[in-house]
Amino acid sequence: MAHVIQPTRKHDRIDLLDMLRGFALLGILLVNMGIFSFPFLALFTGTPRGEGVVDRVSEFLILALATGKFYPLFSFLFGLGMWMQIERVEAAGSRPGRFMVRRLMILLGLGLMHALLIWNGDILFIYALVGLVALLFRRLQPRTLLIWAAVLFGLPIVLGLGFTALSLLLGGSTAGVSGETDQFMAMISDLEQRAIAIYGSGSWGEIFGWRALEWIAATVFYFFSGNVLQILAFFLIGMYVGKRRLVQHLYEQPAVQRRLPFGGMCLAIGLVANLALAWLVMYGNLDSILVGLLQQLLLIAAPILTYGYVAMIIGLTRSDTWRRWLQPLAAAGRMALSNYIGQSIICTFIFYSYGLGLFGQVGAFNGLLLSLVIWIVQLGLSVVWLRFFQYGPLEWVWRSLTYGVPQRMTPQPQQSSVG
Repeated sequence: MAHVIQPTRKHDRIDLLDMLRGFALLGILLVNMGIFSFPFLALFTGTPRGEGVVDRVSEFLILALATGKFYPLFSFLFGLGMWMQIERVEAAGSRPGRFMVRRLMILLGLGLMHALLIWNGDILFIYALVGLVALLFRRLQPRTLLIWAAVLFGLPIVLGLGFTALSLLLGGSTAGVSGETDQFMAMISDLEQRAIAIYGSGSWGEIFGWRALEWIAATVFYFFSGNVLQILAFFLIGMYVGKRRLVQHLYEQPAVQRRLPFGGMCLAIGLVANLALAWLVMYGNLDSILVGLLQQLLLIAAPILTYGYVAMIIGLTRSDTWRRWLQPLAAAGRMALSNYIGQSIICTFIFYSYGLGLFGQVGAFNGLLLSLVIWIVQLGLSVVWLRFFQYGPLEWVWRSLTYGVPQRMTPQPQQSSVG
């Protein structure tokens, strides 16, 4: 019965997965900082965040090393976590489908509140919806999961490349439409200025209305751009790894032997490819269609670098010294939901009118420094919090609502605390 299901205890957790979550929190914040501090539409217009050299270099590094590299990791970890939950529910003799639907619907509600009341860039709502779809795949064989993942990941890229090829055959994106393009860009520029005015000095009601409109637009974009299909693909890869118990098998090896195949090669290739493609996108002075082609290639190169990052973290954990240094990442990863929402609360206070009102005034370099400071503070706070409590505050809410009873916040007497 469902009442025998218990949340994952500390000694049952795999530190490596929490380290990866803690590492991903930095990458997600680096990318999200551009949306916290600058109009959402700037993502599509390419409006620079600052005019100085350090700002342009910072934007380049974020595009090359962070953009598109950490949502695959978070999505993979979410899918893996889903499968591990399903296994635990089945082992307890309960029905995993009903349990997971309840868990995901609660996350959907948390995401909706986050999106409408705090920040329009919420991803929890999307993850909950994609998770519900991923449940339909849970009975498939591991090989079939991989096939579906390849199809779902590749389909938006193939369609994007096809559209680019068609545009080139028709004579380029700018032929005969420069007037319409100028009018469109002028409209977008006006909307950007309106966003700066509302977020920087508007009332709470004005911010709420504008945030809701931007969230709806972003959600529609996620679905029509194919991003949702790629998120589902990484969910399925996570479920594949869970079904094959690859992480458990990795942990069964002595620490000094843990490594991912081709990890170093993927890190090197991923770095070179993403740096080169990002340089061409930002400084290549190319036709907009060719920039679109390069962006499709970035979608292919990004997961290669993601895999390299994972291999790097696993490689570092082979050393006792590095494992101790990386423990704060594990603490932050155990509180990933609280830290993710916490980033939104901190950053909207900094940039919105009901806080410091700095929206549109912080360049990419200062945003990068701010991201590092917030992340480092979160690492320290997570370590301290978990010395006294088993879960982060929002993790406790999520678990309590999922299991239907308030969960114990303080550790059991026999449990050791995170140090």
